[in-house]
Amino acid sequence: MSVALYDAAPRHCGHELLGPEREARPETDVRRRRPLPLDARDALDGLRRRQPVPSEQELSRERRPIQLSAGERSHDATIVGASFAGISVCAANRDRPMRILLVVLLLAFAGLLAVDLESAATSRAAVAAPARVTVPKPAPRTVDVAFVRDGWVVRVQRAVPKGGSAAEVALRELTQGPTKGERRAGIRTAFPERARLRSLRSDVETWFASFSRSTFGTGSAETKRMRLWQIAATLAPHGEKAAAVLAAEGRFVTTLRLGVRPGVWRAETGENDYLYVTRGVRSRLAGLGYLDWRDVGAEDGYLIAQALLAFQGWEDLDRTGTVTGQTQVALFRATRPKPGARRPGRRIEIYRDLGVLLLVEDGAVVRAVHTSTGTGGITPVGDFKVYAKVLYSWSVPFQVWMPFAVYFRGGIATHQSPDVPSYPASHGCVRLPEGEAERIYRFVDVGTPVAVR
Repeated sequence: MSVALYDAAPRHCGHELLGPEREARPETDVRRRRPLPLDARDALDGLRRRQPVPSEQELSRERRPIQLSAGERSHDATIVGASFAGISVCAANRDRPMRILLVVLLLAFAGLLAVDLESAATSRAAVAAPARVTVPKPAPRTVDVAFVRDGWVVRVQRAVPKGGSAAEVALRELTQGPTKGERRAGIRTAFPERARLRSLRSDVETWFASFSRSTFGTGSAETKRMRLWQIAATLAPHGEKAAAVLAAEGRFVTTLRLGVRPGVWRAETGENDYLYVTRGVRSRLAGLGYLDWRDVGAEDGYLIAQALLAFQGWEDLDRTGTVTGQTQVALFRATRPKPGARRPGRRIEIYRDLGVLLLVEDGAVVRAVHTSTGTGGITPVGDFKVYAKVLYSWSVPFQVWMPFAVYFRGGIATHQSPDVPSYPASHGCVRLPEGEAERIYRFVDVGTPVAVR
């Protein structure tokens, strides 16, 4: 293989061969890095005079191909390839800064565009599809309402409206009765259709519910007992109340112990045919502090009469010792008596005009007792102290025994008497009913304060 080589030297990067017509430009001294002081025209003229011009034959002879051996061919081919590669590299080197600049600019533009598109896509995605937070809805409050199936109390649930009282909603739903679907399932109620809840309130230990008059006006004794059972079972889950006081149009009917199945319905007819349960009246008086809990089931009418006299006297009612219309209303509204002074320890407070004696301990009334003081206001008023306790005292002036006598001023004492009327009737002493005198005797000690008002 023959390779044609030419003597004509190639153009090198940054250096051009000077032709006969071109003028030389000032060269840069690489070592000193400053222009050489050359006169371009004089240098060219000198070069032309010194170098002979070759003839056309010499030039043609210099350009003809040269035959090389095989070993020289490969070596020279490498040289020639390198020479042409150098020419290409030189040409590329001239354009490399521009190309690098273009590539850098192109990459920078592409990067900015990508960042902009990514942020725009992200923002659009954020706007188009916001993060969805699933908040579970609170379950609606429900209450249990007690109805009847096959003679037994069963509970069904009712929803409580927002802001509603659970106990009040339960009682109102109770008076409305079961739904049609519940009736098809065999659920019934002992309440009449016209039964309605009038009001509901509570204190620390007791619910107070007033119903329409028809709620307790009709039905057999067993049906009414079942109504009481439904009420007690409906109110029992609400709070830690121990009892429920029931009324018809604001007049006391009975008292229920929550969590206990009501007993047999035995009602009495009061004023204007309003019913009340005698045992319920006793329970209510005991809860207010006018009767001992042990005497609630007693059949003795004397104890309840004395308790009613004390209650009526404290509430400023007509003191009859019986359940009147006024008494029914007061029994539903009343609260436990409060003492005139809240002091530590035990004391006795006697209210002559009301006919009531209060046993007070640490500022709270533990018992209210009916009493009858001296006629004409002869019992002295003031603050005294117990100075003597006599189990059986003999009254010399009046020739009578005074059991459980507690003396607090001269010959004036509290003591038991067989006659304790609803008005002041004594000679100055404080008469007490049987049973209550012993309670007071054991409550006080010598030195216990006694206040007479």
